[in-house]
Amino acid sequence: MRQISVLVVEDDVLNSKLETTALQEGGYNVYAAQSIEDCLIMLERDKPDIIVLDRGLPDGDGAEFCTTLKKDPLFRSIPVIMLTGNVEAGDNMPGFGWSADDYLAKPYDIEELLEKVNAVVKRFYGEAADGGRPKPGRH
Repeated sequence: MRQISVLVVEDDVLNSKLETTALQEGGYNVYAAQSIEDCLIMLERDKPDIIVLDRGLPDGDGAEFCTTLKKDPLFRSIPVIMLTGNVEAGDNMPGFGWSADDYLAKPYDIEELLEKVNAVVKRFYGEAADGGRPKPGRH
């Protein structure tokens, strides 16, 4: 199985490190951006298999950026998992209204993120996500 690449777009340095480490331990090739501008620069160089996108970024709304990506023929096929702390009561799946393929409400357990990414990999690429590697914290 080829190694799946994940672009994490998260402005909080600690969260970015936690997400990146967990996904690397899960067998993914991970790189990170801290803003929409950084993300665009990285997308010019390399097209990831999945984008994990925080909604609250310093240079714009991640939800609006997700919608923009999904309209672009070069990037629309990349699955996006939206991370958001802005979930209202009764708002079951806000990420889908933002063109995201899945979402995760903050705060979340880091294992939840890994499980979401694994599920998206399986759904979009039909591959076992972890390549046989144990998940972080499980042996």
